[in-house]
Amino acid sequence: MNLTKRIESFILSKNTRPEKRKIGVEVECMFYNKNMRRLPVNLCDEFSSTALLEIMKEYQKNDSIKAGYSLEPGGQLEWASPPFISLHEINYHLQIHFRRVERVLTKQKLMHVDYALEPIYSPEDINLINMEKYNLMHNRFVTSGRHGPWMMRNTTSIQINIDMSSREDAEIMAFIADCLEPFCAVLFANSPFMNSKPAGTENIRYRIWNDTDPVRCKNLLDHGMNSRKNLVEKYSEYLQNVPAIFILNPEGEFKKFNGPLGKWLSTQEKSGVLRDRDIQLALHQIFTHVRFKHVLEVRGADRPPRGFELAPVAFWAGLLASENTKYEVLEIVKKWTIAERKHLNRSVSTINFDQTGPAGKTIRQWIETFSSLSIKGLNERADFFGIENESKFLEPFVNDVLLKGTKSMQAQTAYKASGVSIVDFLQQFNCSN
Repeated sequence: MNLTKRIESFILSKNTRPEKRKIGVEVECMFYNKNMRRLPVNLCDEFSSTALLEIMKEYQKNDSIKAGYSLEPGGQLEWASPPFISLHEINYHLQIHFRRVERVLTKQKLMHVDYALEPIYSPEDINLINMEKYNLMHNRFVTSGRHGPWMMRNTTSIQINIDMSSREDAEIMAFIADCLEPFCAVLFANSPFMNSKPAGTENIRYRIWNDTDPVRCKNLLDHGMNSRKNLVEKYSEYLQNVPAIFILNPEGEFKKFNGPLGKWLSTQEKSGVLRDRDIQLALHQIFTHVRFKHVLEVRGADRPPRGFELAPVAFWAGLLASENTKYEVLEIVKKWTIAERKHLNRSVSTINFDQTGPAGKTIRQWIETFSSLSIKGLNERADFFGIENESKFLEPFVNDVLLKGTKSMQAQTAYKASGVSIVDFLQQFNCSN
């Protein structure tokens, strides 16, 4: 088996039947002390993100179903749900997580801010987690784009992971998601401040990711994957040409590697020691807005405000994880030209519902269309799986945004009306405890 086929085989190795399809979500959050200083990342005399991580892991020690906890490079806490068929099951465990977090925040006199971008500090103000993996990432990203340190230390997001049922299913979902990701980036924009100032209409987190490392970020379209045909194969070929950030040596240590990921994987294969975990490690060095692992991961949404974390999950579940509605969506997006899609991808760097998108329709009109189709898909999922309807996670959010503007713009409006400093605003209006 050649290397491309081996990578394809890994991506498709955990395909499941449609009636068994599960969804998982990863939610990130930033934490502060009462004086609005970000928690230090590493263990020290102060309460740190590392200490918070250990407490959260201890809380779930006796849980029969365990979520995953980890830290992002700047100390952002990530909660990764177990996979479930129903978003209601995910929400049940998410609420347990929130109650546990609030317990720690009350005891330690801490706060959290539910924005997708650090509102006050620059990357130089935030220390990096003490891990060789992240040191190597930092060294790569300070040279590959203008905003790598911002991405690592200053952003939070929400990622949706969806089981794939077949190669065709994987390619259809990935193609649809890549076409629609720009609308997701606008609809869920929640990065209102940067360096203690309003961001205006700039879609900041989206801009940061697109200027982190062009060879491994952005849309699939930007890397020549412009149709669903043979998409898994093309992605596997693309992976091999991306420069490695790090590898695992035989002792399981992260080490720098000079050359593309395919060169390292080929060396492993020729030596007879290529493991699934090597392929997984390579796949996790790709940060396109839509990416393949052994599930499909959609990464384009900002971290939503508290209470709306499952809105982007529901949006994608209705559009991608419905057995019939997704084909209706496919019929729409496959008519778009490459030029229309590239224009759309550029346009959503600015938050403006009135911009023209594909087929002459505005961004607002397309968001209304795809939100309605998502609701239709969620209705279909309720019937197909025999579960409680999941549209309650999406519909109020979409209605609010279409009426009042994105959460990013709403926060800026509230700040300007408050007449207080950015720190006071965050303490009074946007922090728990």
